[in-house]
Amino acid sequence: MDEQTTGPRRPQHTIGFGGPEHATPAELRAELPDDLRMEFEEEYQAALNEANANGNLQALADMLPLWQGELARRRSPDWPEMEETIRRLNAGLPVDTVPADRTQWGDPG
Repeated sequence: MDEQTTGPRRPQHTIGFGGPEHATPAELRAELPDDLRMEFEEEYQAALNEANANGNLQALADMLPLWQGELARRRSPDWPEMEETIRRLNAGLPVDTVPADRTQWGDPG
């Protein structure tokens, strides 16, 4: 097996726990709103069941970072504004925009 080949003993993903970007399942349960908590719990239990059934943590490695990212966004001080923008976009309503040259990624020159 060469260095580029992924096998059962060569990880494709790292499952991160701890810190602001890698909430634990307990933190996710404690901080997600009820509707999302239920959805997380269903996905988490399905991933754990798959891991128990076949010894493969891939489903857990795939689903957990998505939920950790969701909680990291919700922990952000900008979350209320982001949530309102998402709500407006989903409703087909106009949203405020910023010219690219006024963003941190824009090239002012």
